[in-house]
Amino acid sequence: MFKNPIPWSLRGLTPFLNTYGDKICFGRITKTAPIETNPKASTTVHSAVPHRYVYAYLTAVKSILQYENDFAICVHDDGSLTDADKELIKKHLPHTTIIDRNFANAEFDRLVKNPFLSKVRGSYTSYLKLFDTTFFNKTERIIILDTDTLFIRRPDEIIEWSKHGGNPWYHLAPRGKMKVQKELEISQYANLQKVHIQTLIMNDLDEINSTLNSNYYLQQGFCSGFIGYDQGTINFDELDKLFRLLHEKFGDKIFLWGAEQTTHGLILCSKNAEALPIEKYFVFTQANAHLVDNATFLHFVGENRFHKLIYPQLAKKITTSLLTNH
Repeated sequence: MFKNPIPWSLRGLTPFLNTYGDKICFGRITKTAPIETNPKASTTVHSAVPHRYVYAYLTAVKSILQYENDFAICVHDDGSLTDADKELIKKHLPHTTIIDRNFANAEFDRLVKNPFLSKVRGSYTSYLKLFDTTFFNKTERIIILDTDTLFIRRPDEIIEWSKHGGNPWYHLAPRGKMKVQKELEISQYANLQKVHIQTLIMNDLDEINSTLNSNYYLQQGFCSGFIGYDQGTINFDELDKLFRLLHEKFGDKIFLWGAEQTTHGLILCSKNAEALPIEKYFVFTQANAHLVDNATFLHFVGENRFHKLIYPQLAKKITTSLLTNH
């Protein structure tokens, strides 16, 4: 089979910017003033942050803090943050809690005492969102915010929820982006490694629910890049039972990309989570790019992230607003 000799990061503008463009596209955020937050707030905004997206993270979190700063802020080091990155975050968000990855690993192992869950948690970095937000959270409510997000307008629904609570919530990708093949039976898959974990779970969900005496389901389009729920919603005993069954059925697929989002969705949707209005809070794609002017919140993922450079252009507007008004 022909192997492309050109590294992925050099195969076009999007791969290049995904790999090297953080400071180019978002570095101007460092010219804005620090924002004071409230470590004693009732809601903590948690983010798993890698070194290569530290400027995007600061832009994302400041884009919501410009409208409301009555949040506690917690950064989960994915293992790649440098001392300089941590100093930069502390400079711009003075009261932020930064959880060092090595410390988090040791504390989770020491206190949870479950080698299987430790293995799941350590298999890829998105699982920090599922495990560590609950493990380290000290407030009534949790918001999880990915680094590749922006708030274009004041998120009234979120601010109200953060102060007074309510049902858990999530945002959506457009219909069709997370389609599952319900017509197939698990036995028809010749090679489970070629099938996304979400498809496998959704096709076998009735049996999973029957085995666990649960009521899991997943709203099509569920995205875990911006979600909110009460502390205690994620339970490690429940995760242990669920992941052991999923591992029994699907093996190491549970250690790969997509499993965290699917698991978050199964749990939240089974607890009456509500979808945020998709016309205001949505995952950005080439198909809905024309709707960005009416959005409150946008999540820029994957191959669509730098479509027409809308993401860095909006980030520039936010930075300019922060420079002008704060």
